[in-house]
Amino acid sequence: MKRRYLFLFILLFGIIPAVNADPIDGVVWLIKQGNMTRLSQLFESTMEISLNNQEDTYSRAQATTLLTKFFDEHKPVKITLLHKVNTNQKFLFGVAIMNSRNGNYRIAYTFNEIGGSMKIIEMRIDTEKGK
Repeated sequence: MKRRYLFLFILLFGIIPAVNADPIDGVVWLIKQGNMTRLSQLFESTMEISLNNQEDTYSRAQATTLLTKFFDEHKPVKITLLHKVNTNQKFLFGVAIMNSRNGNYRIAYTFNEIGGSMKIIEMRIDTEKGK
C-alpha cells in the first residue's frame, strides 16, 4: 500500500515541474535532447532566424527544416543557459551557449505571447567567439 502512495507522490511531483517549466529552460532542454519536433511546436507561424550571418523570415515548416538540418550537422555535446530575461510574462528572452564537435555557438531566442501562449518569434545562432 505504501509503495502505491510513494509511486503516486513521485509521479505527481515529477509532472508538476514539467507542466510549469519555464519556456526559456525548455528550449535548452529540447535542443539538448535533439527534439526538433517538440521545439517546432513552440515556433510562431512565421519567425525570424539568423544563422551564419544570414537573416530572414521563415514559415514554421521552413524554420523547422532549417534548424533540424543545423542541429543534425552540429549535434550538441553540451548546452548551457547563459542569460535569461523573464521579468515580463508576455516577453521572454534567453541566451544559451552550445558546444558541438563542429564548434561553439551562441543561441539567442525570443518568446512573445501570441493568442494566449508563448511562441518563439526569433532565433539567432552565431559562432561563439573565443574567450
